[in-house]
Amino acid sequence: MSRPTGSPDVVVVGGGPAGSVAATRLAQLGHSVIVLERERFPRYHIGESLLSATLPILDAIGATPRIAAHGFLEKPGGTFQWGRHGEPWSFLFREDPGGRPHAYQVVRAEFDEILLRYAAEHGAEVREEHRVVGLDVEGERPAIRVESASGGETRLEPRLLIDASGQQALLGRQRGLRRFNDFFKNLAIFGYWRGAERLPGALANHILSAAFSDGWFWYIPLHDGTMSVGAVVDVKRWRELAERNPLDTYRKLVAACPGVASRLAHAELVSEIRIIRDYSYDSSAFHGDTWLLAGDAACFIDPVFSTGVHLASLAGFLSARAASAVLRGVATPSDAFGAYERGYRGAFERYLRFLMFFYDHNVEQDSYFWQARRVCEHSPPDLDARQAFVRLMSGGSDWDALPEIAAREHARFETAIASGRAGQLPGAELLRVRTTERIIER
Repeated sequence: MSRPTGSPDVVVVGGGPAGSVAATRLAQLGHSVIVLERERFPRYHIGESLLSATLPILDAIGATPRIAAHGFLEKPGGTFQWGRHGEPWSFLFREDPGGRPHAYQVVRAEFDEILLRYAAEHGAEVREEHRVVGLDVEGERPAIRVESASGGETRLEPRLLIDASGQQALLGRQRGLRRFNDFFKNLAIFGYWRGAERLPGALANHILSAAFSDGWFWYIPLHDGTMSVGAVVDVKRWRELAERNPLDTYRKLVAACPGVASRLAHAELVSEIRIIRDYSYDSSAFHGDTWLLAGDAACFIDPVFSTGVHLASLAGFLSARAASAVLRGVATPSDAFGAYERGYRGAFERYLRFLMFFYDHNVEQDSYFWQARRVCEHSPPDLDARQAFVRLMSGGSDWDALPEIAAREHARFETAIASGRAGQLPGAELLRVRTTERIIER
């Protein structure tokens, strides 16, 4: 028997970075929000390497100190063993003018739980082990049927829905929106090692992306003393072998990549071998009249540039901003959600365009830099080619295209708190009588 219908302002499906950032921001802006998460956190997730431009987003919701205090490794940049010449080459986030000097290498079970608990602390109602079993977005309000771990069923009818359900992509699958990318028909096979050799000296906390004849490897040091090591290879060639004998296939791939095999020579594999495939896609639409897709529920490219958490966090922040504008009656869904889709899709497509070029392993290093300069069309005109490459790798080009939204929001928070004037806080207009009257009238 269903319990009575709930009517929050927003239901967010999924408690990963996209959902947690969206829920936190909406709650900070004074909206009622329920997060539905099918699992109990902490839970395992791949995607451990962050970009430095993710930090302004975390700043904007106030979560950066919590992340910084946890003990994750600071990631000053990345190293590639890629291109025509076999020698490794590196970039540093501090080379991006105006950017942040580091990102983090995170254990996602811990990182994601921090963000989800942070959302709850700021007013979002978080319901873990709640699975969406029915979804209808054809009416004036989304209708969501939810089943809890105990078997009870709830019906929710929020004003708006943000689908941040990850690669489960509830709405994308239901409405036939997903479009898989034929260029990136890859499979990732990965595990965790203890005692792995890190890169030398100042590069010790870098991610290493090492190309070899069958694809490429990621090599990511983590604060728990393990190394995340994964191969990305052609799905047609390797799927059957990987699924039939994942351990042997994985070890064969490790042995085929000298830059990784040599660093694992005295290390111990300490995990099971995991496989993911069919993960490069986008959606034909990122929104409807009452719903938005955010994070992996909307799109995912490829792990080579570590864009997953960054794009998810960006989508969470921007979807919350768009939803709030609609809820407050200051923008129509067409305008606010359309602007959201243009901004988010633009960030996704910048990486997609560059990735297609970057996957050519027979290119000179400088060619990658010049291609990045062409892709970063919104970057300051005085950036040289290498700086443009670093800006793209940091995620900073997303802020070039989205006029420093998060930075402005964070500055408003800091100014309001320092001055003791609560009325200056972002979203404080929701507390004003005239605004309330306008919302009621609508």
